[in-house]
Amino acid sequence: MDWIHLKPADGRLMPWKNGGGRTLEILVDPPGATVDMGFGWRLSSAEVAVSGPFSAFPGLERTLLLLEGAGFVLDLGSRGQAVVRDPLIPFVFSGDWPVSASLVDGPCTDFNVMADPRRCRARVEAFRLEAPRPLDLGAATVAIFVARGTVSVPSLGLHLGQRHTLRVDAGVGALALAPGLGGAGLVVVRVDPKG
Repeated sequence: MDWIHLKPADGRLMPWKNGGGRTLEILVDPPGATVDMGFGWRLSSAEVAVSGPFSAFPGLERTLLLLEGAGFVLDLGSRGQAVVRDPLIPFVFSGDWPVSASLVDGPCTDFNVMADPRRCRARVEAFRLEAPRPLDLGAATVAIFVARGTVSVPSLGLHLGQRHTLRVDAGVGALALAPGLGGAGLVVVRVDPKG
């Protein structure tokens, strides 16, 4: 099993494509890939400080989750609206769609997963970890993002703080996870390459 532990300071801060804000890129595959050159998948987090349009990412599938704040209403044009107010509930949409966000009550922080469906399939799950439990790794690349609280990974001798990420490649079986006091909120992203 290959793994890497990433802290927020390890991320890459970059401007949004449309210039409306900044994003902390947490993980990108292949490493070092940029928006312009293209990537298979990317995890990032952004503070949405003002209402306005989302950047367009044609050809990519996007999954958005609220981390902090009162949320926002997404205007999806002819596809209607979506209200994102509850933390850690994945909302999936196409990067081709024109999307504009209206803040409900002040700035918010979100978590984003982008994947190129021609190159891979990304599945996003979020849950509350209240007690120790195994996480099935399967054959996929797995990224575990700690949205809230802290998590221990005894078999790797790791303690993951809030907003830390653990990437596991070539994992076999299950990985035991144990929450810190008060539990933890996790986002688990599984990425399967297209054959």
